[in-house]
Amino acid sequence: MTKIENSAVKFCKRGFRGSKPLGIALFFYLTMQMDLPALLKSYLRYLGLEKNLSKQTINNYKADLIPLCEQTELSISSIDSFLSERAKAFDYKPSSLARHLSSLRGFLYYLEEKGLLGFSPENLFTAPRLEKYLPQCLSIDEVTQVFENIPADNKFAMRDLALIELLYSTGLRISEAIGLKLEHVQLDNGWITPVGKGNKQRLVPLGSKAKENLKHWIEEWRQEFKPKTDTVILNFHGKRLSRVGAWKIIQARTAFLGKDSISPHSLRHSFATHCLTGGMDLRILQELLGHANLSTTQIYAHLDNSYLKSEHHYFHPREKS
Repeated sequence: MTKIENSAVKFCKRGFRGSKPLGIALFFYLTMQMDLPALLKSYLRYLGLEKNLSKQTINNYKADLIPLCEQTELSISSIDSFLSERAKAFDYKPSSLARHLSSLRGFLYYLEEKGLLGFSPENLFTAPRLEKYLPQCLSIDEVTQVFENIPADNKFAMRDLALIELLYSTGLRISEAIGLKLEHVQLDNGWITPVGKGNKQRLVPLGSKAKENLKHWIEEWRQEFKPKTDTVILNFHGKRLSRVGAWKIIQARTAFLGKDSISPHSLRHSFATHCLTGGMDLRILQELLGHANLSTTQIYAHLDNSYLKSEHHYFHPREKS
């Protein structure tokens, strides 16, 4: 590698701050030709430090973009080839393609902001139309059965009960539930403070039943696992429970219902649905779920027609006369 190329590579690792115009021009040339992996590393650091994204989200971006950055150039033609390959790899599933487009668009905007693109990514891609996806939703009776079928007589049952309380009674995401630490649980005040997407923390109230079961688990049963971490939910070895481990627990505890595809998110979805049908305001639910945008919360508002009709009849002024 020549002295000039070495300087450009150092620039790639260091970023634009303090670089001379000639170095920027050289870097642009080399990047478009061969140095995409280094740029990807720079972008991932940016996502972590500037955007404050979680490790899991950053890893997803990395997995999506590595195939693109293995190419020797970045052009509209190479991007088109990359997307075609991804479409075939994922059998043209719209949700998978949309995710790759989102990852790619963010990366290209990052490069454009740094002055490294010879074209604009604006309106370059049209995301595939996505069907509205709603996870499996349990009825209130089914949720009641799940709780009643967990015996409160051993450490594994109490651990599973605590996990299900966090998913259904407080509506946490699975990442929030398994990442919840003891310091995030305020049993005396009846609050938990989970850390959600973007490392944002929020207040979520504990209902009386959830508070009782969590207190029972933390104060009487959790020590049976000989904890090696401060997370509330533990695996067999006393360490943080994994996402796969949580999924297996939910599958095992709901198997008697005879339903397919019940996941941890199904319980969060059931929480949201039951709160809405009970009359909760959508914006309050948005706060509880930790959604940045109300439009995200609205996906849970798949209420049956009879409920919508009764709500219209009750609230509309012309129906009250």
